[in-house]
Amino acid sequence: MSVLIEHGLEGLRTRRVAERAGVNVATLHYYFSTKEKLIQGMADYLGERFRTLHAPAPLVKGSAGLARLRQEFADVAFYWAKERRLLLVMQELIHRSRRCPVIERILQPFLAEWRSGLEAMLREGVAEGSFRTEVTPAEGAALMATALMGLLGAPDLFEVVFRALERALVKPEVLAKNESKDDGCLKRS
Repeated sequence: MSVLIEHGLEGLRTRRVAERAGVNVATLHYYFSTKEKLIQGMADYLGERFRTLHAPAPLVKGSAGLARLRQEFADVAFYWAKERRLLLVMQELIHRSRRCPVIERILQPFLAEWRSGLEAMLREGVAEGSFRTEVTPAEGAALMATALMGLLGAPDLFEVVFRALERALVKPEVLAKNESKDDGCLKRS
């Protein structure tokens, strides 16, 4: 990952990666015989980290949907503060996927899984009566994914965008039960 962060995709050379990993090139090629397989390995690693590494759970009263939504926000802030390399690699891969069908194919399952999880969260929030029905789960997931990916590199906007997404997706009465002066998304992470 550090080679990709430092040198970009153009500088992702197996010799550099092997040197950084402390293995010889033949060993690296045994596990990752092509650059595509190396990128697939990075994407798999990122997916596993994003599935298993989370910020502390935010305190939310009476709404599992709002708790899950705020967990997404807390995770973004947490990754930026504590695991920025994960976000930088993901950002590089997403940027390149727009011009490279191979990388797009590698990232598609990961991004589809994330959006599917967001949709499920939104459906559950609607079912429990916490989320607005005016925005469909598919629309809400697309809005969230686009907003959260666009936030990378702009931590000064995290809180503003998190609150705007909450107002767009969550019923006002649910938000009113869960507001306090020092209950910002970044403070919980």
